[in-house]
Amino acid sequence: MRYGVVTELTPRQALEQALADFGSGGLGLQITSQTNLGLVFQGGGGYIAITAQPGATTTLELETREWDYAVQQFMARVHRRRPWWRRWWQRKRQSPSRPGSFTILHD
Repeated sequence: MRYGVVTELTPRQALEQALADFGSGGLGLQITSQTNLGLVFQGGGGYIAITAQPGATTTLELETREWDYAVQQFMARVHRRRPWWRRWWQRKRQSPSRPGSFTILHD
């Protein structure tokens, strides 16, 4: 299954969250590939591949086999909006960003 989510996190923050959730401290999946903008985890008969696209907001594309529930939980966490005062402060410093959302790209 392929998913997409938009987040206010930077690509680095989003990938660090993925490491915490899916790596040895989380689900215990093994990292099989790591780049500046992507991670691939494998284990339990499946895999999770994450690619980050930087911009005003970060777009994450996730592909998974056997780990759909964990990926959906991760997307819900990174999708959460920052507290109102952080959003307000960010708008003061730069242009407003789109709210986060996630969609299924391919079933």
